Parts: sequence; structure tokens; C-alpha cells
Amino acid sequence: MPNPVIDADGHVIEPEEMFENIDPEFCKRRPVAVTLPPDTEWGPSDKVFLIEGKIMPNIGGRGPLGRTTFFLPDSQLSKASQASVGNQTLTDIQARLEGMDRFKIDQQVLYPTLFLASVAEDPKLEAAMFRCYNDWMAQAGDKSGGRVRWMAVIPFRDADAGVKEVRRVSQLGAAGVFTMGIVWEKQLSDPSFFPIYEAMSEENLPLGVHLGWGSPKVTEVFTDSNSFFCSATMPVIWGFTYIMSYGLLNRFPKLRVGFIESGSEWVPYAINQLRRRYKPPTVIRTKRVEALGGSSVDANLYRDPVDWFKEGRAFVACEPEENLPYLIDSIGDDGLMLSSDYPHGDPSADEPYVEKIAARTDVAERAKQKMLGENAARFYRLR
Repeated sequence: MPNPVIDADGHVIEPEEMFENIDPEFCKRRPVAVTLPPDTEWGPSDKVFLIEGKIMPNIGGRGPLGRTTFFLPDSQLSKASQASVGNQTLTDIQARLEGMDRFKIDQQVLYPTLFLASVAEDPKLEAAMFRCYNDWMAQAGDKSGGRVRWMAVIPFRDADAGVKEVRRVSQLGAAGVFTMGIVWEKQLSDPSFFPIYEAMSEENLPLGVHLGWGSPKVTEVFTDSNSFFCSATMPVIWGFTYIMSYGLLNRFPKLRVGFIESGSEWVPYAINQLRRRYKPPTVIRTKRVEALGGSSVDANLYRDPVDWFKEGRAFVACEPEENLPYLIDSIGDDGLMLSSDYPHGDPSADEPYVEKIAARTDVAERAKQKMLGENAARFYRLR
């Protein structure tokens, strides 16, 4: 019997009603959906959230949160999708399961949409919104009979609250914990996050480092749609660099980490750059010289990242047209996953990836099996 196909990255598109039961002290500050006239610069993204007096997504360029790009349920973009609004929001779980069946997906691990940007400056409001999200996703997952799983959102800026929420979402059935490549102005190696990583390790919850506009300061630099790549995709590579160079997987021996919705061909490049910093190939200096500002690699905790991929501690979501033989030759096939990005329908999306990978003649069948489900089953907490 074939192994189940596990989509390593799908999404929910959060409805306004997700936040109806927010903690009473935040009720007046909850996200409110606003419909815009059809002739504004938002165009088909004509439904937005109002959060802390700011519009999200912000597609106007420089501003309070910079340029971000996603859509809300019932916007023109939402209605133009073949996925129904109930499918997008998980209010019609049967519609989501039928969408998965269409693309031959047995299980799907879902990441957020709204929280692909840092949207609330107040950490307490952010934490309250995150609790609403996690409750909504747990309920949807239960209704799916286990076919829809979800990544929890955690308030990283408040370690005590973050640890508490890790314990709670573990009981709710989360498959892991989501983060972007940078959390506001903190890198993923920041020691303030260590209690959260320790709690995740104890609960067997992996860390999914996903595309997203995590740093408003970075996002504000970009004024056009290239923000999608420059301020959302590139930080995933930053996250990889800081996790590996500061030895987080050695510091937390039970932690697993995956890099999601950023492609995968960059991984060998990033590894080679780390190797050069760990052991510079220069021949004109016979003695290692400490760089200005300190070393960029923790020599006591660093291990070659290829080891982590081969040992089942590091994973990356591939795109089916990528140079997979090159990738497998570089890091092996035990850390490679595949995903649909369903139902976003944006440049990251590849809904028929199962058929595309099946048609590849330059990838071994055993590697395909691993990429289609076995590796995701080892990365995520699915049982």
C-alpha cells in the first residue's frame, strides 16, 4: 500500500470570526475586517484587517508596516479562487478535504496567512490573537478526522507566555510551531527564545521557519511587489544561517527545524558560505583572527548542516521543478519535503505537485516516496 502523501505547507485564510472569542480585555482591539471600495489601490485585495489602527495587508509601500501581500476571505481575490471561502477559512472542512483529494493529498499541515506578517506591536494583544488562532485550528483539525494538521503560532516576544502556549497547543494537537525567519528585530538565535525552544523540545514540537514579513523595519524598505521575495522569502535564509551558525540544534538536541515556502536550491549555497566562515580558505593568514563584532559561528556548537539533514533534524520544502539531483547530491534525500501552498494560488503555489514529482525521471522512486510523505511524517508531530 503506498505511503500517505503529506503536504508540508498548506494554509488557512483567517476569517474575522476567528477572533470573536478573544480575551475580553482585548475585545475592543480585536482584528476587524473592513471592505474597501473597488477603485482603491488595493484593487482586488478589497478586504483588509484593521489592527492597532493600521491596515493589513498594506500594499501601499512604505508605512507603519511596509508592503505585504495576502488576501482576506470574501475579497475579490478570495472569490476568484476555485477554493470556496469555506474551504479557505476551514468553516467548511469537507470542502477542504475535497480540495485535498483533487490534488491527491492525504494529509495537509497548515500555516497561517494573516500571521505571515508581524501585525501587532503590543505583545499581549499579539498573544491573545494567537490563542484565538490556535483554538480555531485545533477545532478544524478535529473535524477533519486527522487529515488537516496545523502549526501553532506562539508569542516569541514573551518567553513565559510562549512556554505556556507551547504546553497548551501541544495538548490541542499541534503538529509544530510556526515562525518567520526573523521575529520583529530579533534573529532566531536570540537567547530570549531559548525557553520556548526547550519547551518545544520537551513536547516533541518542531520549528517551521516559513516565508513571512517578520521585521517591519525590513519590510518598509520595499515599495513594490518584490517585497514578496526580498522581505518575506529571504529571511528564511537568514533564519537558516543563524540557527546553523549558532548551533541551536546542538544546544537543543531534540529540536527539529524545517525551512518552508522558500524553495530549496539555496541550501547548498548557504551551507558553503557557513563552511567558509567556520574555516576560511585563505592562505595568507596562518592564524584565525576574530572578526569585528565577534565570531559569526559558535565553534563550540557548530556542526556541518549536512549532518543535520542526514540525521533527521533539518528539513526543507522543495519545489517540484528544482534541480533535485543537485540537492540530493549535496544534502541527501532524508530532509526533503514537498508542498502545495494551497489555497493561496500565488507564486509559491504548486497544487499539482504530486503529479509533477511523479513525472520526474531524474529522481529515484525511493527519494520520491520520502519527499511525498515519509520525511514530512518524521519532521512534523503527526501522531
